[in-house]
Amino acid sequence: MPALAGAAAAQHAAAVGLIQRVEGAYGDAGERVRREIAQGAALAGGALTHWYGLPHASGPDELLTALTDSLATLLRSAAATADERVAEAGRQDPAARAGLAPSDARGAAERIGVAVRHWRRCAEELAEEEARARIAECGGNCVPEEIAALLAASLLGGRRARKAGEKLAETLGAHAALRLGDRGGRLLDGCVTRVMRAERDRSLAPLDALDMSPEHQVELIAALSVLQKER
Repeated sequence: MPALAGAAAAQHAAAVGLIQRVEGAYGDAGERVRREIAQGAALAGGALTHWYGLPHASGPDELLTALTDSLATLLRSAAATADERVAEAGRQDPAARAGLAPSDARGAAERIGVAVRHWRRCAEELAEEEARARIAECGGNCVPEEIAALLAASLLGGRRARKAGEKLAETLGAHAALRLGDRGGRLLDGCVTRVMRAERDRSLAPLDALDMSPEHQVELIAALSVLQKER
């Protein structure tokens, strides 16, 4: 019985250590994406071309689509790095492999794609809401598609897209633009958080199913105490 209790304690300690490593990997991945967003890493390649081409050579939908794709790329890259850190933990500790789900790059890409498209729809809804609220003041300048594209550029473009915020302020008014930016920023941060949390939970699902809790050791010690009293 003491040996079983000790083994249960060691098992729980190993599970806690594994959980901490996985949470650390995906937590770091989320912070990496936030830093890259702040630096304007999403406004590159096709997104940057569409930004420079707006509004004559490119349309707002093209810019928003390119920015959405760039965000998905940042998230996939960060998640893949976290996956590799988790896999390395499994290679170093054979026992950990039983508690971790194998890497799933294709599935992660699909899940991230769904999450980012949801973020885009929510950003478009915010833009439509603001456009309706400001239609009397800005008239024909309150085009939801343009507001959504400018919002995404201001959130994802860093210093390169400083003019996006200025254009929003010209179109909606400074107060409304600030309010929209705050709501959009919370929406974006929530998207990053949900993506990394979902990938973390997927990785830990086998461990959760094993139900390694400290209660097992407590129950064994209690049982041992009863046996000793009977003796």
